[in-house]
Amino acid sequence: MKSIIYLDGRNRKFKGNLHTHSTRSDGQYAAEVVINAYKNKGYDFMCLSDHEIYFKSDAYDDDRFILLDGYEMACEMNWRKTGQQYHVHGLLDRSLNSESEFEHDEEHAKPDYESLDTIQSMIDEMRHKGNQIIMNHPEWSRNKPEDLLALQGYFAVEIYNHQSELDEAVGYGVSHWDYLLKNGRKVFGVAADDAHGGEIDTAISEFFGGWVSVESEELQQQSIINALKNGRYYSSNGPEIYDLRVEDGFLRIECSPVKFIKFITHPYNGRTLYNKDASPISNGIYLVDGKEQYIRVECVDFEGNIAWSNPIFPADLQ
Repeated sequence: MKSIIYLDGRNRKFKGNLHTHSTRSDGQYAAEVVINAYKNKGYDFMCLSDHEIYFKSDAYDDDRFILLDGYEMACEMNWRKTGQQYHVHGLLDRSLNSESEFEHDEEHAKPDYESLDTIQSMIDEMRHKGNQIIMNHPEWSRNKPEDLLALQGYFAVEIYNHQSELDEAVGYGVSHWDYLLKNGRKVFGVAADDAHGGEIDTAISEFFGGWVSVESEELQQQSIINALKNGRYYSSNGPEIYDLRVEDGFLRIECSPVKFIKFITHPYNGRTLYNKDASPISNGIYLVDGKEQYIRVECVDFEGNIAWSNPIFPADLQ
């Protein structure tokens, strides 16, 4: 069995929020206010993912903070009756070598939903324009897992949406993620805020509640995108993951002090590590059988907050 380092505790990780809105679409605050809020909170990057209007500018970038280019497209599917719709997130990836990238502030009308082919065409067009794709808040959107499985061309699904969980108790998309993984789809997960408004600096806020921590060679758009699409990051609404690797047949993880470390597998049962006196743990190991379809790790702190690793696929270790 090969040894692979997925996250290296010796390397710098950059904290970022991939999903937040401003007055460019339906957010409460001007872009500059939102950007400064994340910058002042110690974030390294963010995406101003306003609805149907593309952000593509380095005007706010400096040596310690950058904005990723992208946006969010929506398509409603008889929403008033079913609650179902699709929100598709694009992040500019210049390695796709598009000859027709979106321009800054380019606006787009929502397509009329006719069938799932409408959503696939939207994904295909966004990729043609040079974007990596994330399927946003599948629980809030009432997406059917089998429909997500039918759709192609996205690299990640939003497994935690802070605003949806905070305001409407539908922020977790982990069940959709596991459905896709169990059915053979190699897809990553992301956590994000989706903040639209409200007070920014209160103890409980739409802001600063879900993020990704990316192991990138540098704080630069394409470097961050490369790390994201290769799964070299973890997602969180609280704990930190420092190191994740397979070594000598064991999956090993190091994290901030938590209550539980869960190794979640399929088709076999996984394993939960904890101390019986409820004292914190900060590392764990799992013996990789090699027959698991996937293994992913959740680090759960004493308040119930979670850090999610991306899945590893033991077939890749052979």
